[in-house]
Amino acid sequence: MMFSGQTNSNTLRKFNWRWHEDSTLTAGLLKDVAPEIELSGYGRIPSPGSESPSGLLNGESLNVEPIADLDLFFERLYSYYCEKGLWCIIIKWIVELLSLGFTICFSGFFLLYVDWNGLRNAKCGMDAVESGTKPCDLAKEALHEHPLTPLTLSKAIIVGYLGLFSIYLVFCFFRFFSQLKETLRIRQFYHNSLHVTDKEIQTMPWATVLEKIVQLQASQQLCVVKDLSAHDMVMRLMRKENYLIGMLNKGVLAFPISQWVPGAGPTVKFGPDGTQYRLVLTKTLEWTLNWCILQSMFDRNFCVRMDFLSNPKTLKKRLMVVGLAMLLLSPFLVIFMLVYLFLRHAEQFYNHPGTASSRRWSNLSRWMFREFNEVDHLFKHRINSSIVHASEYLKQFPSPIISIVAKFISFVSGGFAAVLLIIALVEESLLEGHIFGRNLFWYAAVFGTITAISRAAVTDDLLVLDPEGTMAVVVQHTHYMPKRWRCKEHTETVRIEFETLFQVVSLFAV
Repeated sequence: MMFSGQTNSNTLRKFNWRWHEDSTLTAGLLKDVAPEIELSGYGRIPSPGSESPSGLLNGESLNVEPIADLDLFFERLYSYYCEKGLWCIIIKWIVELLSLGFTICFSGFFLLYVDWNGLRNAKCGMDAVESGTKPCDLAKEALHEHPLTPLTLSKAIIVGYLGLFSIYLVFCFFRFFSQLKETLRIRQFYHNSLHVTDKEIQTMPWATVLEKIVQLQASQQLCVVKDLSAHDMVMRLMRKENYLIGMLNKGVLAFPISQWVPGAGPTVKFGPDGTQYRLVLTKTLEWTLNWCILQSMFDRNFCVRMDFLSNPKTLKKRLMVVGLAMLLLSPFLVIFMLVYLFLRHAEQFYNHPGTASSRRWSNLSRWMFREFNEVDHLFKHRINSSIVHASEYLKQFPSPIISIVAKFISFVSGGFAAVLLIIALVEESLLEGHIFGRNLFWYAAVFGTITAISRAAVTDDLLVLDPEGTMAVVVQHTHYMPKRWRCKEHTETVRIEFETLFQVVSLFAV
């Protein structure tokens, strides 16, 4: 999936494993690559005795290793490094628990206890004075005394959602203490074996940590089978991620779906009847594949289990069971995702309404752009640097009609907002006056929001149109340039396909 047309021989060797011919998963991964998909240019770093992915089938002895699960050990080392020390990890866990608990309580209160009809009809402030009624008591007029009476289907779903995620909260609470013990061991290893403090971790490059581990390997055999190099440790960290990257490179996750389906990516192949097969990898699908395939394909000796390759029916059954479970849980997950997105973006939208149309790289694109053996924090640094340039590329396709209409809307709404601002400066109490049943505060908020959103849609008059040059800058960071895009950066086809990867924020969390 790189702009390099030639496939590195080491990349092909990574997937040329000795799998059984009757495995459907093997056949899917080893078939010829479609012309639309270009493999990432993966150059292997030469190192003495470095392991080959083909060795996954041969296994590694656990009986002679001082550390029982070396893969898990390196994963914890890397996780400790990325989270920058013990107290950062503890505070992060506490904040995550509090955030989850707040989300559950917030959604339960507003979905069950708040009487929205009573809240809409309540008379407060000047409305209460004008109507001659007593000032409203929202606790009595806008809250249900018995929120579960009557118990409807929608309320039952909400109660199920609250109960399910409350159980998940308790599970996360106990998992915190179970993981704390292992985290303390990793901290001790950093301090006593690598002589690296938590303060140093916050600024120390990852390459320096790997160098210290390699030096430690010479005196303290972490792995007695062979001498570990930095490349060997990175391969262990990325063992499962490399499989997922390979599945996308080979087009295994391409399905016959329409472009309007949320999370649908670019078309990578066509069926015999002309059906378009598009890549899909949402957050939920990624978790499902990780649990059903990546977490169960290795045995205790770190090699691919033979029964996993020779018995595809087991994998099919596991996928069907998880799919059915996700279908049953989907109503509760949708409620949680909507509440979480609201809490996450409400403040940002309130202070910066123009960000309503902001975009981010989708979950699919992040795995498409990621290279073999590229650890997470380095990939994030590379991909986050491309967001500004990706936004600039989409600005290379201005719509004159939308820009003209947006300028007019901004002109009108901005005029009303300016008048309301002048009124506030002259006499603030005038904003409590009503027009068509709404006070001027309400109109000020509406016109201000409309003005900010419409201005974001107006094309910059100083914009220099150069789709080819802008795309070249984007490619420098993403390392993604399909053959079908070359010399067509200015076309609408490339723009539409680019937007399937660089999606609106609301779709980014799917």
